[in-house]
Amino acid sequence: MRALVRDTYGPVDVLRLATVESPVPGPGEVVVRVRAASLNMADLDHLLGRPRASRVATGLVRPTNRGVGVDVAGTVEAVGPETTGCRPGDRVWADLFDAGHGALADRVRVPASALSPLPDHISFDDAAAAPHSGSLALQSLGAVGPIRPGERVLINGAGGCVGPFAVQIAKARGAEVTAVDHGDKLDFLRELGADHVIDYTREDVTRGDRRFDAVVDIADTRSVLAFRRCLTPGGRYVPIVRGIGSLVEKVLLGPVLGRLTGTRMHAFLWSPNQRRDLDELAGLIASGAVRPRIDRRYGLDDAVLAFRRLESGAARGKVLVIP
Repeated sequence: MRALVRDTYGPVDVLRLATVESPVPGPGEVVVRVRAASLNMADLDHLLGRPRASRVATGLVRPTNRGVGVDVAGTVEAVGPETTGCRPGDRVWADLFDAGHGALADRVRVPASALSPLPDHISFDDAAAAPHSGSLALQSLGAVGPIRPGERVLINGAGGCVGPFAVQIAKARGAEVTAVDHGDKLDFLRELGADHVIDYTREDVTRGDRRFDAVVDIADTRSVLAFRRCLTPGGRYVPIVRGIGSLVEKVLLGPVLGRLTGTRMHAFLWSPNQRRDLDELAGLIASGAVRPRIDRRYGLDDAVLAFRRLESGAARGKVLVIP
């Protein structure tokens, strides 16, 4: 079978399409025939081995797992011994972030416990787009506190992988949503349902006169001191932290600043691939409240081009790979 692999940490150039042995499921495992997979910024981070501290788990010098890709939707093809909860032919989806990666292949072997049933009314393409980014959006909005109807919510970095889900979910909860990204994506953000859009190259939202009840900072390029300026009294701020330095600042400084200013500023502990998140996403997709936005589809032969599209920052929605 074919699989996209890498033998070392590095940029997209280290990726190659290889012919490898078809996986055989062991006890508690299944083999999934991949119908669709999608790319996330986490896949680029995994490729580059960043942050470097993460290499303690993935391999200090070179990656111990050559496979790439976390979002997967497909059908169960084979079931290993002592495996329950899955049968051949079952439609499934998952975020393989903590289950071995490897979604960019014809087939992938995963623990059966990592898979959730995929409802028949959700297409493989939509399902592949949602697990990682959709779960991050759900959990960050949950960490910022219950979104009450009419609250003013800022989504910073709204045009990437996670942002489109966050905008739509916040709107579904009745928020007045302001979305921030660069100017080329403003029309896209309006299509998602954002009430207001801001081009960060022209306006610094943290220095204007707008105030927000809740801020979800996906871009994570500014300090908590900057975002404190645009919070209402009692406002809440949550970042999706992207680096060790930012994590230290948000964890140590955020709560202190929040207590001093009557706001709540803190990071949150993300839990990948939670069944409850996928069930909620399935309900939101089925109701039409959330529509996964798909930028482009690539074949497995062109998966390197898919990574370059993601890396460019030009994608409007998720980039899919269809084996």
